[in-house]
Amino acid sequence: MLRFAVASAFSSLLAVVNAHGGAMHYIIDGEVYTGNWDIQNNTEGSIGRQWNWGGVSKLEDPYFACGNNGVPHANSYYAPIVAGNIVTANYSLDTKSEEAERPWTFGHPYGAMLAYMAACPEEGCESVDLNAPIWFKVWEAGLISGTWADGYWAMRDVYEGAELDISTPASLKPGKYILRHEMLNLQTGPAQWFPQCIQLEVSGSGDSLPSTEDLVAFPGVYDKVSETDIL
Repeated sequence: MLRFAVASAFSSLLAVVNAHGGAMHYIIDGEVYTGNWDIQNNTEGSIGRQWNWGGVSKLEDPYFACGNNGVPHANSYYAPIVAGNIVTANYSLDTKSEEAERPWTFGHPYGAMLAYMAACPEEGCESVDLNAPIWFKVWEAGLISGTWADGYWAMRDVYEGAELDISTPASLKPGKYILRHEMLNLQTGPAQWFPQCIQLEVSGSGDSLPSTEDLVAFPGVYDKVSETDIL
């Protein structure tokens, strides 16, 4: 479910990044966590991994997993969540630059949105190889009506300021995980991916994990297609 909301952040970079972006903050089991671009300079720590505004345009890019290099904060930590609950990602700023016609949100209304998770060892996710086949899909949203070129995509709701709600599997085994969510922009061509990763600590009574055959890698998951095929 997508719900309208806007978040507070910074206006100084709006003109530069108006066409791209990422989640500015997350709401997880009632707590608010920063998701903005300044992860490495945030002295309070973060659940997020380092990412960039520009996204990824090459399927073989090693930054395809989490955007930029996916480095965790020096004081990284985990957002607790009960399996089956929702991670809400907010892509909006509540201010705008003089050049902007409206408050800044994610800059593209056409394309798919997907979310993956990766299970981590007991000691944590900080040293996990993000490019290994560790990821399993947990959520997706795409074309709601019409054709891919002129139809209504779920991404449009985020473009217009809605929050993005990502459901986690209710049967998931407790433990530490990375949640990777991506926006696949089909508007400007060639295709662009905007991935971000956050760290979660899942609790609950579930005992499920996917089999190794169901795990994918980034890069790698799109190996059977090309950027042209995706367009």
